[in-house]
Amino acid sequence: MFIGTADALFGPITTILRQGRTVKYIPWTAFKFALADWERVNDTCTIIAQDANSIQQYFSSEQQTTLWRGIPAIEELQTAWEAKLTTSKYILYKDTIQKGLDKLGKYYQKFDDKPVYVLALVLHPYYKLTYIKMQWGGPEEQANKYAAGNPNTVDWHDEALKVVENTMEEYSKYSSPPTAITPIPSYMDLGAPTVESDYDRHCRTLVDQASREHNAGWCAELRHYLKDIPGDVSRDTDIIEWWLVSHLDAYCNFR
Repeated sequence: MFIGTADALFGPITTILRQGRTVKYIPWTAFKFALADWERVNDTCTIIAQDANSIQQYFSSEQQTTLWRGIPAIEELQTAWEAKLTTSKYILYKDTIQKGLDKLGKYYQKFDDKPVYVLALVLHPYYKLTYIKMQWGGPEEQANKYAAGNPNTVDWHDEALKVVENTMEEYSKYSSPPTAITPIPSYMDLGAPTVESDYDRHCRTLVDQASREHNAGWCAELRHYLKDIPGDVSRDTDIIEWWLVSHLDAYCNFR
């Protein structure tokens, strides 16, 4: 409304002079948005607010840690912008979106120097190493890229596993050994004449097996954790709460 009446009230917003002579008037109405202009504003809001700002909100929490969200969040933003890069609707913004992806890639590469992001992701029971294998590639992807002529290709799943193994090995030097599981005494141990049944021997075997696994160290514990597929987790699971409630005893070397 202001722009529609400003010319009559105040005259042109700008007067261009050349050699003391007026050569051009720029009216206020020159800055009035047409429908196409508003559509571009909406497109910009989608690219910046809907994509980038929504990702930023992943890290706004007063109730739980969010470090593990780092890698998935950056990749989610990359995916959203890469999709727009090849969409005709956003062809006008192609160069700008590409510059945004280049900047994003610059910071994405920094994850290689910060193993804590990989560790936090692996410690989240919803992601573990499976996410890294799917997103970054494992031995099959490495073999395919090598066959395609890339001699420097990397098995990122194996690289991430090494990060976890090296960290656990280092921290195991300072951790207390796990408390051994006390075997169930047999009838013979108690001095009773009753002979053990097949089921008694079966139970003893299970206890002995559990004791060996419990004291096998961080290697066996890590393998067990990575293979376990819990049904009570999602991408929004509070990682601290999940570990504190019932899983620190099961994975004592993760403490």
